[in-house]
Amino acid sequence: MDLILENFNFRNILSVEPMLTSGNVSYIITTDIGKYFLRLSPDKGPRFRRINEIYSEIELLYHLGKNHFPILFPIKGKDNLMIISLKGHNGYIRRFVEDTSKENPNLNQIEEFGKALGKFHSLTENFRTNSGREHVFDLDKTREFFKEDAKYITNSNFKYKEKFISRINHILSSMDFPEYLPSGMIHEDLGKRHVLWNRNKISAIIDFDRTYFGKLILDLGQACRGWCFTDNWGKWSNENFKHLIKGYSKRRKLTEIEKGYLVDAIKFGIVERAISFSLRFIGTTGDPEDENYALYSVLDNGLLDIIEKNRTIIEEILEEF
Repeated sequence: MDLILENFNFRNILSVEPMLTSGNVSYIITTDIGKYFLRLSPDKGPRFRRINEIYSEIELLYHLGKNHFPILFPIKGKDNLMIISLKGHNGYIRRFVEDTSKENPNLNQIEEFGKALGKFHSLTENFRTNSGREHVFDLDKTREFFKEDAKYITNSNFKYKEKFISRINHILSSMDFPEYLPSGMIHEDLGKRHVLWNRNKISAIIDFDRTYFGKLILDLGQACRGWCFTDNWGKWSNENFKHLIKGYSKRRKLTEIEKGYLVDAIKFGIVERAISFSLRFIGTTGDPEDENYALYSVLDNGLLDIIEKNRTIIEEILEEF
């Protein structure tokens, strides 16, 4: 930790504790002046981020912070240094907070999250950072990358791989998100774990490392995926969905065109995560839960089919707003 002591105004580091995350290299640093969170990207693989991508993330955080959106901004070190680079790992330090996410939010809390997401999109619509983002997770890039991903899956011990690949190719080829849909900097990963609460108030939205300039509807679709399935992903809650959209609409109104693409955006979020979990199972964890979640997402009677069965009700709810 000599690099941190040399470049930040900490007189003494009392402890450094690794923190379990889904892909980044993270630590809780206890110093003589408080606790801090160090997040570094891996030095290779899909979670690797170049310095310019870290700058892009910080630009977005600055834009949000100056507009009073609840984020945790990187701290400045000596000579206003914010980015840390260590043996191919790039990242930054921010304040550590004790606030936590809610695994089972109630309807009022879901509506509060919807408001936060609506405000986020109202602030980021048409906003693009000056620093570039190389990691993009939109439909075109997902189609492009899945050509190679499919070969990787085929050569693995992944269960039902032929059916899995076929279903994903079919869904991806059937989708289209036109260029005229509203776009801006999106979070891309606004599941429950990235929303911190202090009692019933959102204290911070965190982990913007997947952010990129993309269609807002894809961000909303991914958020609906994370907040509206219940019973350990066994059911889709139209009540959760209604309250999320109700809150969202109080801060940003969906266009009629966006409403027509939201169901497909939710389905795209399911497919994109299914691919991620399959690759994580093959290349990293070997955890059967990762494999099973990927399969359940796209195969018969799984998440995609549950959404399709609820399509009519989802569209009726959207018309209320």
